[in-house]
Amino acid sequence: MPAGAWVGTFHGICLRLLKRFHREAGLRKNFKVLDAQGQRELFSTAGITWESDDGDLVDIIGKWKDSLVSPDEAEADAVARGNSVLRTAAGHYRTYEEAIKTRGDLDFSDLVVKSLALLTDSPEVQSFIAGRIRHVLVDEFQDVNKSQVLFLQAFASCGSAVWAVADDDQALYGWRGGNVRYTVNFSHHFPGAKSYTLTLNYRCDPAIIAAANSVIRNNKERVRKTLLPSKAHRPGVCVRIRGFKSEREEAEWIAAALERYMKAGAKLSDAAVLFRTSSVSPAIQQALETRNVPFSLAGTQSFWDLPEVAALAELLLAIEEKNQAKGSRFKKAWDIVQTMGGASPSETAVPAARLIGDQPPAGVNGERAALWADACDAAAIIAAGFPSAREFAAHVAEKAGKASGGDAEGVALSTIHSAKGLEWKHVFIAGCEASLMPHQKSDDQEEERRLFYVALTRSKGSVDATWSRHRFGRSQRPSQFLSEMNSAPKGAVIWGEGNDDSGSAAAHARPSAPAAHSRKTGGFTVYRKRGGGRSLIPPGEED
Repeated sequence: MPAGAWVGTFHGICLRLLKRFHREAGLRKNFKVLDAQGQRELFSTAGITWESDDGDLVDIIGKWKDSLVSPDEAEADAVARGNSVLRTAAGHYRTYEEAIKTRGDLDFSDLVVKSLALLTDSPEVQSFIAGRIRHVLVDEFQDVNKSQVLFLQAFASCGSAVWAVADDDQALYGWRGGNVRYTVNFSHHFPGAKSYTLTLNYRCDPAIIAAANSVIRNNKERVRKTLLPSKAHRPGVCVRIRGFKSEREEAEWIAAALERYMKAGAKLSDAAVLFRTSSVSPAIQQALETRNVPFSLAGTQSFWDLPEVAALAELLLAIEEKNQAKGSRFKKAWDIVQTMGGASPSETAVPAARLIGDQPPAGVNGERAALWADACDAAAIIAAGFPSAREFAAHVAEKAGKASGGDAEGVALSTIHSAKGLEWKHVFIAGCEASLMPHQKSDDQEEERRLFYVALTRSKGSVDATWSRHRFGRSQRPSQFLSEMNSAPKGAVIWGEGNDDSGSAAAHARPSAPAAHSRKTGGFTVYRKRGGGRSLIPPGEED
């Protein structure tokens, strides 16, 4: 590494720049950078009161800052959308900005915003950059947001050569401000830029790469390329698609496969179960616990620690105890407590979950709002199996008390977002239904497809993709991403092993027998579609 190179995150580099040029930035020499707790303390000092059920005010303000949205612009947008919660948040944003400016301190988001202003307005800083920093190398460029791109453009305007390394097919953070178009249209944002496409994959078997290519090529907003394998195909490695009657059967099959994997002498830490949202995990956790298969939660919050699960337990208790005061923090809860008072969870769990699921905190992003509704549905299915709300509430408290990172030597249970950048010898992708992948509440289907692509390419061996006919008490259909793999070469994707014992994580898959119009397998039917291809949906049910 060259002597004196600046190495760090965007925020770390910006902090270093601001420390050097604090006078030019209008900051005191020993300014502080407030963490989330420091921001909340400043809220209190500034007289800002905020209802936590409306979301995290720190996150709301941070997202506005990252997008270079001023308090006035935030308020105007909230008014236009008729969102009273965000309008209140915008008012608090204005008060907070005045308070932090008076103190002469910064928060995390300010680091990039202030550095951008410094680079744009100060000739002295521009001269320093021109003479000191000739090259800027940016990794994971596909996840940059607006303020970060403008910051890099400011460096380029000072004469720095910007080198960006990105995989547009792994851009997963649009809900957090990232924009894949900065990568796809890189030469527009950095005129004269040269592009080099790297297509060799060093992790996956050719069969997995073929399946992944078949899915991701359906995206329009991407750099056109075809991933190529660096190693030869291993016989038996493929993507296996299995369908089940319920999420419980799906979970039991996954747990049984992992138990066989463990008994065959394989390391469980070499396997992972990935899912779109953590609402899929409770049934899997329970099935693993029943079979004494150790697991760890990789980068995801325990389902039992989610506030919406605690909220459902609280509301069910209020209904059972006919306690309207206890349920008063939920809109329309008075009606359900009055009309269903005294009833058990078998009757109240679903309507109570729907009521809470429709009321995510107003300030949360779309990704969190989607998880909120899914988690309520998943918790309702579990709650309905308890004879009383009090017993369900005790179960939630017990599980939350035990929640931890789990066993590091166990199988990893992880959301796909948290699995990015990781790899395992075998991967299960659970919950491959049309309502979860793409998620029914997402407005970016291409990002959802990228998530499935990322899940597939975490595996150095085979992939088992599973889906259920019923989940969260509702009928489900298989994800369209499963059928998109049909164009992969023969043998790369195997359909229809169902919920029998024919394939396990530790054993090679057997090719499916050819089908005529349809073929019965372990619990469901594989249908031949007119014009070619296969489907798990009967012809009469196709859209």
